[in-house]
Amino acid sequence: MDKRLLIALLLTAIVVAVTPVLFPTKRAPVPAAAQKDSVTTAPPAASTSNANQQQPSAALETRALTPVADSADTVASTPTAVSPEITSVNTPRSIYRFTNFGAAPVSVSMRDYKNLSHNDGPVEISTTGRSLLHYSLVLRGDTIPLDRIPFQLQQSQGTNGQTLLTYRAAVNGANVAIAYDIDPSRYILKTSGRVENTQGTAFLLIDMPSNMPITEADSVSDLRTRSYSYKPARSNARGVPFAKLDSAETKLEAEPITWAAVRNKYFVVGVISPAGATFDEMTITGAPRVGKIARDASATVVKAVKNGTFAFDIYVGPQQQTQLLSVGRDFDHVNPYGWSFLQPVVNPIAALCIKLLLWLHDTLKVSYGWVLILFGVLIRLLLWPLNQTAMRSQLKMQELQPRLAEIQKKYKDNPDKQRQEMMRVYSEAGTSPFAALSGCLPMLLPMPVLFALFFVFQNTIEFRGVPFLWLTDISIKDPYYILPLLMGISMYLLSWIGLRNAPPNPQAKMMSYMFPVMMTFFLASMASGLNLYYTAQNIAALPQQWILAKERQKARRT
Repeated sequence: MDKRLLIALLLTAIVVAVTPVLFPTKRAPVPAAAQKDSVTTAPPAASTSNANQQQPSAALETRALTPVADSADTVASTPTAVSPEITSVNTPRSIYRFTNFGAAPVSVSMRDYKNLSHNDGPVEISTTGRSLLHYSLVLRGDTIPLDRIPFQLQQSQGTNGQTLLTYRAAVNGANVAIAYDIDPSRYILKTSGRVENTQGTAFLLIDMPSNMPITEADSVSDLRTRSYSYKPARSNARGVPFAKLDSAETKLEAEPITWAAVRNKYFVVGVISPAGATFDEMTITGAPRVGKIARDASATVVKAVKNGTFAFDIYVGPQQQTQLLSVGRDFDHVNPYGWSFLQPVVNPIAALCIKLLLWLHDTLKVSYGWVLILFGVLIRLLLWPLNQTAMRSQLKMQELQPRLAEIQKKYKDNPDKQRQEMMRVYSEAGTSPFAALSGCLPMLLPMPVLFALFFVFQNTIEFRGVPFLWLTDISIKDPYYILPLLMGISMYLLSWIGLRNAPPNPQAKMMSYMFPVMMTFFLASMASGLNLYYTAQNIAALPQQWILAKERQKARRT
């Protein structure tokens, strides 16, 4: 290499290393303490100024924390000393906390869901050491993190009783406002903003949470489900598990996207663009791992500030089907079911299964345990006609076997004649050579449902913490392994009855022993609700299998 090039590179490295030491930059610290602060929200106060005025649907409290000195690089029209403040908004469903530094949500606590890990109290969605979301503005070629800038808050009530928070600040010569419209009946924050006195195109960068809290007793399973997902405007939703990202690996989605989200097993934080609009792009980056499990990652969504305004919704809540559907924009696909190559098949079946299970639960008003038993029985009843047809085809094939064997022996030296005679026999009997394959169809049809339910039980919050009989939670494994054993025994009984009065088949006999054992071990650590469904399905199939075995015995006697 040229010596002058080496000297130039060396001098450049020295300048880069020495400059921060000689000219340090002061920065206002992020109010990390504010993010751990526990604020007791005052009860809603009734209005006395106007008898016809609605009572506030959410209680608000603003609390000042330790003052933070004004930094030299904070470009905002604020006093020399500004106190970080946390504003709490108390709704019937959630408790929202916002910080004035960065005008961003800090955390969301959900009243209806209990934290099942070692932490007590409700589920709280937050990120250690920073706001839940983090905003930056690209103005005049500079990227300005807003968490360094203190905003001034204005609180008000909307016409429908919802809470309105508006944060304002001067940022690099531009007037910036970020407003939150909090719907008390949903898990939605309607977010809008305005950037004034700026030239050229501005962009809002939204940093998604880098992790999700552990909310389940099985912390390892909860960690393994951490994932980003997004919906390209012109294709189906996609998921990127943290585990699939190498350290510092960056994935760029350059196409417009409808929404982006980060989730764990049962809860999700998402940003959703309004109808007719999109986010411009999204980047996802892996983080260094501590151990084998990927605990962290990072993702940034970019939105152009058009005509000085921007808008999007923030969803912080459960992966509950009805709530996700109410968001629209295909946000109910935030958790794509199945591995990537199975998603086109599994997703529609999983969505149908969830809708049917929820409908049965809401209609019959019974526990999800009984719903799963009924669902297994219904599947077998729906397959009853197919099983009958398939078994009768098998009986007819058994009747033809002696004639077919005779033809094969007689024309073993003339393949063409052998094929013609065998087709004649099939035609006279009113069947086809493919009739034997149709006998496998009833056994294969329940498998897509089983695969779909395998993924459904991984993330369907409706089953979370639901007890049934001796089970404390049907979304986790049976602690006593009673259901896996019952499932294996019922599967063996189905095979044993199915082989009665059938022609000897060593391979089928071997599978009748091996397959139930394999499935027992495979499902032993799966959700107990999945074992409950499969056991109910097997038991419901026993009467039909017995009837068909009797028909086979009768056919052999005649």
